[in-house]
Amino acid sequence: MALAEDVAHAMHTLELLASRPEGRRVSEIAERLGVNKAIAHRLLAALMNAGYVLQDARTSSYVATHSLGALGLRQLSSSGVGTWAQRSLDSLAADCEELVRLAVATNDTMQWIAKAQGSNSSLRLDPVMGQDVVPHATASGKAWLATLSAERIETVLDHEDRLSVTSRSSLDRPALSTELDEVRHRGYATTFEEMDLGINAVAAPIFGAGTGREATGTISIAGPSVRMTRARMAELSPLLLASAAEIAKSWPSYAYLVASEELSA
Repeated sequence: MALAEDVAHAMHTLELLASRPEGRRVSEIAERLGVNKAIAHRLLAALMNAGYVLQDARTSSYVATHSLGALGLRQLSSSGVGTWAQRSLDSLAADCEELVRLAVATNDTMQWIAKAQGSNSSLRLDPVMGQDVVPHATASGKAWLATLSAERIETVLDHEDRLSVTSRSSLDRPALSTELDEVRHRGYATTFEEMDLGINAVAAPIFGAGTGREATGTISIAGPSVRMTRARMAELSPLLLASAAEIAKSWPSYAYLVASEELSA
């Protein structure tokens, strides 16, 4: 197996383990990678030697170690993500007095990386930082999907079985397609208790690579359904869209947060 394939498989293995705290068996990893068990075992052994994976002696499953999370935390800390987005997220949180989140898109997934809570809170790294966004059942996911081509949407949805979070709503692709048309028309997406009971959210895409391109991230507002009504979301949408536009202006300085090599404007 070529070096490039080795690296790609090793990274995919880490992604698979990061999304499954209880771990995965070598047979499952081999199946997901499309390789034989001998190759999967060799990859896991190399990752164990590097300190990023260990094997549970009780279950024989392989799990990611805290070294993987620590690496991500170090990267985010050194990236200056707080300095980059703090003013926009804090300002929006102060205005709406709800939870504001920033998510970034990488290949076929999105991850929440930061948040601001209310008017008296500064930007903090999210406790679920790096956790995948469920595309079809979150406002952030729908806001992002609405900017993708039909082919890309299908690719993203086909990968949803890898997510560790199970949506409360089933994936109805025709209904989702209709909803995404509505998102494109009004410029923002909404969810009503689709991931968590009692929680509604609204999100807007961030066009860090320029308008007319795939969104590089999203900004969202989430709150209790008793406060975050449809009318309240519409009221907050101008502030949300303005914040998304503001963050997009500085996004190219942090191009490494997305996978697109074309992000250079």
